[in-house]
Amino acid sequence: MRRLGLTSAVVTILVVTGCSGSQDGDDASVQPAESGAVSASPAAGQSKAPEKNLRQVERDVQFAVAPDKLRMQDQRRGFCIVHGTAPTRKVLGKAEFEAILARMQNRGWPLDGRVEHSDDATYGKMSLAYLKSGDWRVTMGSSPMPAEAREAYAPNEGAITVSVSWKCHDA
Repeated sequence: MRRLGLTSAVVTILVVTGCSGSQDGDDASVQPAESGAVSASPAAGQSKAPEKNLRQVERDVQFAVAPDKLRMQDQRRGFCIVHGTAPTRKVLGKAEFEAILARMQNRGWPLDGRVEHSDDATYGKMSLAYLKSGDWRVTMGSSPMPAEAREAYAPNEGAITVSVSWKCHDA
């Protein structure tokens, strides 16, 4: 059942991002709101990593999935999540997916939980991981290209799907 959910997520993200995807959109500077809590210690302020904005997060993900081209949907006002996809010529195996995760970790994105991999006759090779940096969370998966999207993304056989989310703060 879990594999079916990942497949559904891949199809949804491919459909949502198929006709959009500007990394330079008006809302590219969306940034999680600063926490009201401030430490009195000067050392605490210096050791805290600088907050990223949405554009920087997207660049981190693009760097990790290169040479594949990440297409992110435009960020919609009032929403605290965006989705993207990077079609791949071949379906990624465990080693290729973990290499992407290593590049994310080198850019300051530690894993948030364990990496899941599966390979079966029904769904093929699939992987799923969660990464976190500050208020930002990236959900990243890889799978075969869903049948519903194969024609639109031909000749690509696989896809990397990405969801970027952050804490919503009422303005």
